[in-house]
Amino acid sequence: MTAAREYSLAHLSMIAIPPAQLAAVASDAGYQYAGFRLTPSPSTGVDHHVLGDDRALEALRSAVDDAGIRVLDVEVIRMKDPSAVEVARPLLEAAQALGARFVIATVEDDDPVRRIDTLGRMAELAAEHGTGIAVEFMLFSAARDLGTCVDIVLAADAPNVVVLADSLHVERSGGHPDDLRLYPPHLFPYAQICGANGAGPAEDAEAARGEGVKARLMPDEGDLPVRAFIEALPAGAILSVESPLAGLSAPVDPLDLATAMLASARRAAGEST
Repeated sequence: MTAAREYSLAHLSMIAIPPAQLAAVASDAGYQYAGFRLTPSPSTGVDHHVLGDDRALEALRSAVDDAGIRVLDVEVIRMKDPSAVEVARPLLEAAQALGARFVIATVEDDDPVRRIDTLGRMAELAAEHGTGIAVEFMLFSAARDLGTCVDIVLAADAPNVVVLADSLHVERSGGHPDDLRLYPPHLFPYAQICGANGAGPAEDAEAARGEGVKARLMPDEGDLPVRAFIEALPAGAILSVESPLAGLSAPVDPLDLATAMLASARRAAGEST
């Protein structure tokens, strides 16, 4: 039997739930970590109004402490150009206040030299705030696939920068779970998992975006090779459950949904539940 892993509840799984409530839900459901979307989400229309509000951030930190949960990541830094470094400062400050291990960043700059310089400077600022940068690749970003993302991260040459792989994005970008084995294990301290209908690459970037935001399945449902994806990760990699189900961004019973997602994730990982 596969050894038990640690799990995180990603905010996108129920994005409308306020971060403080999500912390309590994750803890009560049995997760070891939670992740928070603290920047506004244009794709979902949700803004929890934490950044720029010291009282709101302090309340969230208290909620995290009360729940006894750890914060795996906060999001998101959009690296469109060098100005992203200064724009990210409030999010990095929030990450430090919450004790977050990583801040998720996306690469949205097609300039192959400039984006590496931006990431390098972002890593320096993140280090000053005691956190790391997890660069996520998606078909609808400038880091469209695993190989491109790894190249960018390795070129930045910063010890606190890692690659954030997602079982959906690997598949929809034309990759395979075994591709993870081609690269140094330390690049993958954690990963995101979900299920989805259909296997193989997405039709186009917009189709991938829509599915990723609102139309995933539980980790052990659908056609993605989630078990193979998990087995290709390092043994200690944390699994972040990012499974936004259609129509359930604001579930009536968040704890019930979070508990079901965790049980599904454990089944996908080959653990008994």
